[in-house]
Amino acid sequence: MQEHNLAGEWHPNRLRQGNSDRSSGHNRSSLDQAVPSDTQFINVGKILTAMRRQIFVIGLGTGIGILLGLLYLGLSPKSYVAYSQILIDANAGQVVADEDSPLSLAAGETDLFNQIEVLRSARLANDVAAMENLTTDVNFLNPPPSFTGRLVDIVKQGIGFVTGRPPEPDVLHNELPPEVVAGQLRRNVVIERVGRSFVLNLGFRSPDRELAYRVARAYASALVQDKLNTNLDASRTAADWLQQRLAELSVSQQQATAAIEDFRQRTGLSLENDTTVVNRRVESLTQQLVLAQSETAQMRAQTAQLEALIALGPEQAASSASVLTGDGVDTASVAELRARRESIIRRIAEVTQTFGADHPQVAALQGELSGVSNDIFVQLQALLEYYRNQVGIAERRETELRAGVESENSRTSELNSDRAQLNELQQRSQALTVLYNSFLSRYEELVQRQSFPIPTARIISEAEMPGAAASPNSVFTMAGALIGGLFFGVGFAFLNEMRERSFRIGDQISKELGLRFVGYLPLLSKRGGRTRQGKPKDHRADVALHNSIRKLIISQTASAPSTAFTETLRSTRLAIDANGAKDVCQIVGIVSALPNEGKTLVSVTFAEMLASSGAKVLLLDADFRHRGASKLAAPDAVNGLLQVSAGLPWRQAIYKDEETGLSVLPTVAGASTDTRDFLGSAAMAQLLGQLRNEFDYVIIDLPPLGPVVDALVIMPWTDSFVFVVAWGKTPRRLIRSIMEKEPVLASHIQGVVLNKVNFADLPNFSEPGGTERFMGTYAGSYQIPMKKVG
Repeated sequence: MQEHNLAGEWHPNRLRQGNSDRSSGHNRSSLDQAVPSDTQFINVGKILTAMRRQIFVIGLGTGIGILLGLLYLGLSPKSYVAYSQILIDANAGQVVADEDSPLSLAAGETDLFNQIEVLRSARLANDVAAMENLTTDVNFLNPPPSFTGRLVDIVKQGIGFVTGRPPEPDVLHNELPPEVVAGQLRRNVVIERVGRSFVLNLGFRSPDRELAYRVARAYASALVQDKLNTNLDASRTAADWLQQRLAELSVSQQQATAAIEDFRQRTGLSLENDTTVVNRRVESLTQQLVLAQSETAQMRAQTAQLEALIALGPEQAASSASVLTGDGVDTASVAELRARRESIIRRIAEVTQTFGADHPQVAALQGELSGVSNDIFVQLQALLEYYRNQVGIAERRETELRAGVESENSRTSELNSDRAQLNELQQRSQALTVLYNSFLSRYEELVQRQSFPIPTARIISEAEMPGAAASPNSVFTMAGALIGGLFFGVGFAFLNEMRERSFRIGDQISKELGLRFVGYLPLLSKRGGRTRQGKPKDHRADVALHNSIRKLIISQTASAPSTAFTETLRSTRLAIDANGAKDVCQIVGIVSALPNEGKTLVSVTFAEMLASSGAKVLLLDADFRHRGASKLAAPDAVNGLLQVSAGLPWRQAIYKDEETGLSVLPTVAGASTDTRDFLGSAAMAQLLGQLRNEFDYVIIDLPPLGPVVDALVIMPWTDSFVFVVAWGKTPRRLIRSIMEKEPVLASHIQGVVLNKVNFADLPNFSEPGGTERFMGTYAGSYQIPMKKVG
């Protein structure tokens, strides 16, 4: 059998898989995948829907904000502000100065901030107070009370009215100390910079427009005069210091000049060419020393050569007679000796060649040769002695020249040291002269400034008498009050939304629990009053409400408009029929999470609706603690389920409603059987089996799931459950925790009904485009509201 698609995707027989494997059904996976709506991100549609729901809170907050704004405007005294414009020009003082480059932007910014602090100073405030005689000005000393002051006065008057003792009047001041007056001035002075310029708007705020005008002009004049006095004081101080410094520099300069003259007289260093003469003498002596060193080296070399020849003996030394040249040698005698020696050597060679070496003439010639050689050796010895004397002379000359050079070098060093000292004295004298001239020029400039002072601040726009009041600003005050009230209204609305933790629309059932939503049951008003906990004071109101619904069910015809109550009951029947095979008895338990959710009334009216349609229906009251179904459907019953559990045949305990054809197996007092043991016992299973053979529907009113477990005990013997949830009351987390704790329960629930729904507020919880927004379009054939019954 195909089932109608009433609330999302649905599959025939998807839950009825047998009691052994219901814990692994499709609803279990849907519950695992469902996301709680209170943890999802809020989209624009949800925001608009929430604002629609909380429009009263937002409007109330906005209204309170507007009222507070009006209260502020009514109690706040008017204040006026008069402005003078002042230009801070630090370059103005350079007109009479020799400074061509203007001050940098950073220096100008610093000077501007300095002037702002001067305007806020107590010294300038004291000057203004003295200029305008504010210490005795009654209008200045006794301003009207502020907003908070007037609130305090109202509170005091209220307290005085309640206690019978009126508050003491405020004391009027005729004079205040200057420091107090200066403090009031500093609190009410207004300083604003105009853009990025060096222009300041200098104003004063006062309840008296004439007083604001006077003080603003006085402040501007005081600042300009303060700048003049500051510049004059600085010029005087600098001029006095420069004058003293000039006197000291004059004395120091004279002392430096005298030191130079004294040094020149003491050292004799007066000519510029002294150093040049000394340098020339050093250069000449150095050249002579170099020549002397060269001659000494040459003579030493010749002496060494002669000494080597003489060491060889007369014969060999005579063969080197060529060295006998230069000064100290008899050139003619040496030449004669060398000629004789050469002649003798030739004759010896001729005689030896002719007559042989043994010839007597050879011996005579050799004797003559030896004599000549001795004469040459004597000449060599004399020449050696001569060179030795010359070496000694050259060495002495060299020593004298070296001593002269060293003496002149020492003289040059002394001259350089004296010159350095003289230069130092001259430089100091020149520096003192330059410094003296600079200080003298600066002193003359300061003297000129004292005779022609130029302030760096000037008034470019005098203060004028203010027209309209500067505060309170009605537009900005009301705009702020409106925005503030709207903000607090939205804040409280947000808190209300955060406190919303119950089910309001069917989409929440499907998305969060993964269960089928079958419909809404309206909130039905009933007479009889309520206790503080919301429970009826007596049973008469519930009976009257049930009787009214029962009449609607019995009198319902095909042509008459349906009601929200009956349509939801029909949707519940379709959901139950989709769970089982055709012509098979359905045992359905009606459960809720908490008491007082309307579960019992739903059970009774649902059973009566089924019976009125021609089906054989049994209403079984299994809520042993409350017995609400029995009180409504079988108030006069004597026997019931507890008696059946004690052994009474169930047919004898049936209560028959002749008007609807409903059979009721009530619960009445009188037995002491353990209800939990009986509901889960084989006897209960046997009883339900017998009832399944006799009826088309067995509707069981079960206890709430939260406080007790009786409904879970009887669950294996039922085909499905219908879950009744109180609209706007039952916490979502509670129901979800129940489903997660009992996985079999989630797969056993065939549909969820939202009970006690306020149809007037229901569209406010639906997103734009939701079905709840269009329920009013069915007013002709679908009656949403129900009149009070009773």
